[in-house]
Amino acid sequence: MDQEILSFAQEIALEAGKILFKGFRSDHTVISYKSRTDIVTNIDRESEEFLYSAISKKFPNHSIIAEEGSRKDTLGDYIWYVDPLDGTNNFAHGIPFFSVSIGVYSKKKEEMTAGIVYNPVLKELFSAVHSRGAHLNDEPISVSRIGDIGIALLATGFPYDKEDSDKNNTKEFNAFLPQIQGIRRLGSASIDLCYVSAGRFDGYWEGGLHPWDIAAGSLIVAEAGGSVTRYDGSRFNPEHPAILATNGLIHLDMIEILSRAHGAG
Repeated sequence: MDQEILSFAQEIALEAGKILFKGFRSDHTVISYKSRTDIVTNIDRESEEFLYSAISKKFPNHSIIAEEGSRKDTLGDYIWYVDPLDGTNNFAHGIPFFSVSIGVYSKKKEEMTAGIVYNPVLKELFSAVHSRGAHLNDEPISVSRIGDIGIALLATGFPYDKEDSDKNNTKEFNAFLPQIQGIRRLGSASIDLCYVSAGRFDGYWEGGLHPWDIAAGSLIVAEAGGSVTRYDGSRFNPEHPAILATNGLIHLDMIEILSRAHGAG
């Protein structure tokens, strides 16, 4: 069943990617503001409508939770977490780092079972099924082997609500910055996670997230041999708003630095 779900998720992610690619840098893209910093486009909604309809038709007993409000709750085992356009700000500004992200969670197993992240500009399709490894365009991928936090390249992001210094990630950022090689901020949580899975980043942390941001990517990192937890090292749950994902070798170091940033230890 998991492989059937993954194959279908790949198929619809590629189709949704065509919708995104057609709207990218297009005069027909319409931008609306949820808030000063949080935007949505007509392309987000078009992609979500397609994905929601396709999943509902193929798996009518599965639940769906999507970013732009499409939702269906059922008694079935599976929950589809759908981000029709992760990285909308990038997309709206013509920056080619955005994706379709689809993660499928099993309520019975209490774990992610399948994940797809697709960047239609770079034509990179990241995928994973539980216990079967992670892939990029059907080729196996694995996390980096950097074990020294001092030469690690990390990624992070910042929440839309940036006024609250206790929640805007600046404390964590400032704690990490002197201790590592560098920090990147790509503007797409799902891509950040996939770059950890492919060994491009050694670690990633971010708070203030939603399940559709991290559900797929979290499984892809884990299946690529990495570690995925909450900031304090406790068990990851896609409904929890903060995530720490690493190559495993620097995980404890990152937990310690996060703990210091929060005033513990």
